[in-house]
Formats: sequence, C-alpha cells, structure tokens
Amino acid sequence: MNPYRQWIFPRLLDWASGKMDKERAELIAMAQGDVLELGSGTGANFPFYSDQLVRLWALEPEKPVMALAEQARLDLPRKQSEKINLLCADGHHLPFADDSLDSVICCLVLCTVPDPERMMREVRRVLKPDGQLLVFEHVAANEQSLRLQRWQNRLNPIWRTLACGCELNRHTRHTIEQAGFQFETIRDERHPEFPRIVSPIILGVAHPV
Repeated sequence: MNPYRQWIFPRLLDWASGKMDKERAELIAMAQGDVLELGSGTGANFPFYSDQLVRLWALEPEKPVMALAEQARLDLPRKQSEKINLLCADGHHLPFADDSLDSVICCLVLCTVPDPERMMREVRRVLKPDGQLLVFEHVAANEQSLRLQRWQNRLNPIWRTLACGCELNRHTRHTIEQAGFQFETIRDERHPEFPRIVSPIILGVAHPV
C-alpha cells in the first residue's frame, strides 16, 4: 500500500479541484438519467448532481479512496445519497451492457488512466446512441502555445511521479474524437486558477457518432 497515493494525494487533488468548483458544478449538473462517473475519487462531485440524476455509478479503482467517497455519500441528503452506487472497477473494462447509460462523466481522469484510448472505446460501447459524454480535463497545450507544450514534455516525467501517474501532455480531445465522439460544445482554453504548466483545459459535451 502506498499511503501517499491512496490517502494524501486524493485530498490534495480535492483541494486543487476546489479551484474549479464553478466548472465542475456546471458540468455535473448536466448529467441525467443513469450516469457513470469515471474516477470519482473521494466523491467531491457528488453535491453537484441535479434532480435529473436517476442513478449514479461512481467508479473508482482504489478501495481506500472509496471509503472517503462513502463518507461523502452519507453526508448528502438521503434522497440524493440513495441514488449513488460506489463501484470499485477498472475503467478499461466497464461492467455495463452495451448502450445502457445516459451520461458518462470524465472529470480530471483521462490524464491518469494507463490506456485512455481503450477506456474511451469502452465509454463509447456503454453509452446510449443519444447519450452524452461530459468532459472536463487538463490537456497538452495547443499548437498556439508551442513553448508551453515543450515545457510540458520536459517536466512530464517529474510531474507523473509527483501526481501519481498524471500526464501533462495528453491530446485528450483527439483521443475522445478518435473513439467515436463529436463535441457539441467545447471550451479549449487556459484555466486562470491553475499553475501555467497544467492550465490548458477542455470543457464540453460530446455525443456518439
């Protein structure tokens, strides 16, 4: 067991995510029906779900972290907490039938998973044809910021170690589109509250094509 990875880093991530409450709340409130949240961590997004939620599957591969998510679930009003199901599973092998989910949420998770291409193909499989993929991720700097992109590449080995596998330089929008999605809306910008090296983000809604 790695105490830093399983106990300290998730809390650091929650602290950092607090600087993005506005964006996360905006995104999560759009989720409706049967929802899968990938990499739900300590449950920091749970309060942002609206009454449109029918059932949430909060997927997290780290069991100790799920203990914190369970406490976050219990802290919610009963009507809301009863909709949440904690699921310890691997995002590369989603335990859902084809075309079974209305919404899937990727919130600061695709930077860390070992094989994002494979996970996105799984998301495409389980999402209904009229479903929605809700995305909020930090990404590689775009072609208009080549200097920043070079620094991301240089610092990525150090960052990966400190941030428990998180990658600075993933071209996440391309990965999502290659898996069979088209963005209906997308913001591709820098977040003003983030350190420059992780400031490029994408925030948007995509649908299967």
